[in-house]
Amino acid sequence: MLRQFRLTASGPLDDERADLLFDRADDLSVEVVPGEGVAWVAFDRVAPTLVDAVVSGVRDLDAAGVGIVRAVADDPLVTLEVIAARVRRPVEVVRGWTHAGFPAPVREHPRRPVYHWPDVSAWLDLHRAPVPSAGNADVTLEAVTLALRLRALAPQLERMPPIRSLLYP
Repeated sequence: MLRQFRLTASGPLDDERADLLFDRADDLSVEVVPGEGVAWVAFDRVAPTLVDAVVSGVRDLDAAGVGIVRAVADDPLVTLEVIAARVRRPVEVVRGWTHAGFPAPVREHPRRPVYHWPDVSAWLDLHRAPVPSAGNADVTLEAVTLALRLRALAPQLERMPPIRSLLYP
């Protein structure tokens, strides 16, 4: 299933590191906020679970030498192509649904209208096969963010094993 999420870089992302990322994976895009030194790496990754997708994304950024501070949900706006990938149906089938009470696009465009995923997901649950649950995505992303924070603090700790033991009492 298609999993979409973003990882926030811990600092600026230069062209060399971005090239390393693009060489490693073709399912990501880099977004930089000019003047603020903030960068996100957005993923459209196929994986059995969200946690598998996010952890593999973290590994890709690690391999490129990119520090990460948090994992966040992707933008809830989706195209018909993204909807089709998420529900594992051909785009032509999804396009056909737009004539049967499908939620209206939030942004009209002649070739690529944009839809609000929560509205689409609710419609699918009522009118088609329910969308496979991603579990509680917010909890997954928060857990990954906490693990990243702990990983950043670990070198400053006197002893990590007692803290690690708190995860599994």
